[in-house]
Amino acid sequence: MRGDTRSRSGGLLARLRAHWLSAVYLLVTAAVCVWVAVDWELVAHQDASFAAVWPLALTAPVSLLLLLVPGDSVFVYAACVVLGVGVNAWLLQRMEPGSRASER
Repeated sequence: MRGDTRSRSGGLLARLRAHWLSAVYLLVTAAVCVWVAVDWELVAHQDASFAAVWPLALTAPVSLLLLLVPGDSVFVYAACVVLGVGVNAWLLQRMEPGSRASER
């Protein structure tokens, strides 16, 4: 048993505050994805919309590499964006000055 009896208050919020750069990146990417979903469902286009390119651009280069995987569906697109944003947020967290990960 550890002698440290402090409780871990605000675990997720404390992490987001400590790694604010990756948290802002995740929030911006989520907002763009919501905008794309609204554009796809509610806006009538006579031609193709350019909106679906923005999440891929925000999560590049990982999402663009994953687009090489065969398959043409909404689920493949969503997987590319989710994996891309996850890897990029992790890299931002590792590169952030003052974090324990950047000191190693």
